[in-house]
Amino acid sequence: MDHEPDDIRNPGEARNRARQRRKWAFLLFAGLVGAVIGALLSGLENGEGNFLVGQIETLTMPAWAAIAMAAAFFFAFAVLPVWGFTQIDDYQMRQNLIGYAGGCIAAVAGYPIWAVLAMGGLVPHPTAFGIFVIAFAATMLTFLAVKLRG
Repeated sequence: MDHEPDDIRNPGEARNRARQRRKWAFLLFAGLVGAVIGALLSGLENGEGNFLVGQIETLTMPAWAAIAMAAAFFFAFAVLPVWGFTQIDDYQMRQNLIGYAGGCIAAVAGYPIWAVLAMGGLVPHPTAFGIFVIAFAATMLTFLAVKLRG
């Protein structure tokens, strides 16, 4: 009877399990980065507005904190995802890039569409947070559509 560990007999399965562990570690790290940013933002913002619903006009924070938060957002929304693309196989990277492209297209097209509808009095004027929500939602929906298409 052969008593070799499964990893030795099935190197493809071993690579797949390692890839899955890296994926979960990446997701955990990204969630931790988001939690830290949220906690810091919560502690640093002053005023009566609400960052999460787009009422930022009355919010303030020290300049050093604004620079630090901008760097943290750049890391979380640009560096971390791009680095993550290098950690997955080509097929998954293609799906993720298509999802990101869908979000970008939605933001680029969404702003002028929203602006002209606002000029016509049909909707309120565009907000930065609204454009972010459009881009984020479109990214997720595009990614989901690509995943479901297989």
